Amino acid sequence: MNRRHFLQTTTGAATVLSSRVAAQPGATRPLVNAYYLRAHLYTMVPRHVREDLRWMADHGTNAVSVAVLEQDLKAAVENIALIGEEAEKLGLALYAVPSRWGGLLAGAPKVPSLFSVLNPQTWMLDARGKPYQSDTSGVISSVHSPETFEFFCRSVDEMARLWPIRGIVWDEPKQLGAKDFSPLALKNVPADAPTAAHVRAKTEFFSRVNAHVRRHHPKLTTSLFIYANSGAEVTNLAAQITDLDYFGCDGRPWAERLGGQMESQGKSLVDQGRRFVEVAKANGKKSLFLIENHNLPARDIDLMNRGLPEVLALKPDQLAYYYYPRNIGDPERNMATIARHLRAFK
Repeated sequence: MNRRHFLQTTTGAATVLSSRVAAQPGATRPLVNAYYLRAHLYTMVPRHVREDLRWMADHGTNAVSVAVLEQDLKAAVENIALIGEEAEKLGLALYAVPSRWGGLLAGAPKVPSLFSVLNPQTWMLDARGKPYQSDTSGVISSVHSPETFEFFCRSVDEMARLWPIRGIVWDEPKQLGAKDFSPLALKNVPADAPTAAHVRAKTEFFSRVNAHVRRHHPKLTTSLFIYANSGAEVTNLAAQITDLDYFGCDGRPWAERLGGQMESQGKSLVDQGRRFVEVAKANGKKSLFLIENHNLPARDIDLMNRGLPEVLALKPDQLAYYYYPRNIGDPERNMATIARHLRAFK
């Protein structure tokens, strides 16, 4: 079955989950968020966008998240505007996933931050005075640099000006436990400070950015998630980020003991999800899971099918999934599996 036929047939079978259900995220059911990363941001086919969004709405989705590189604020304005306009017609809230900003976030694609590349005075340095280098997105800007903070706030303001976004998702903040020895960092955190002090500096950075969001864009929902296999110290400090509506984690939707291709050791929603639900609640946040159905071999779809009921039974307040994501074997079966379990999530 090809993708277009799959979209048509599964949409027809899902009339009980019409787009009207999706009108108000979280109003009558949990927030179900489709990660729609880099779709139609260069080649753009409006009818394909409408078909994709209709599938999401008819399967109980009530928010759609698009990745936003800093370059997209100039180069993909009309593309994201179209997605936002079509999403609103179906009652889907448009969320933005700031991607690779300052080298401090994940998101898509895996590229360096233009801001960081052009502003070496902001770079995060190791104990030798050398810039940290990520093998996926290059140099990283320090959270201690006022320029980094100003860049984040300015970019948030521009997103809100350009598009009808209703939420922001901070996706996997990077290097939370890394020690920053840049001159600006050493003014705030001594060289011999424990790792927790560096984690706290980074989480406080997102608290400050969230405060800007609350002050200037009070209607926007804020979400943040970290790796499911993050340690207790990092998890607890990240959960204390202020002006944050949803906190959670991402990981594979099956128990690690079952095997399969894990994204990293221990990164399992089944194994770690309950801990995150409890930590989110203890810190006054709603819980969030992102199902990692991307980068998934076809042989592991059965594991996903087996584990998803356990994930859904944990009842996260926001459940996110990847819509036709990158690098997967048998995309149609992957999405058919997601569709089947979305129907059961209430």
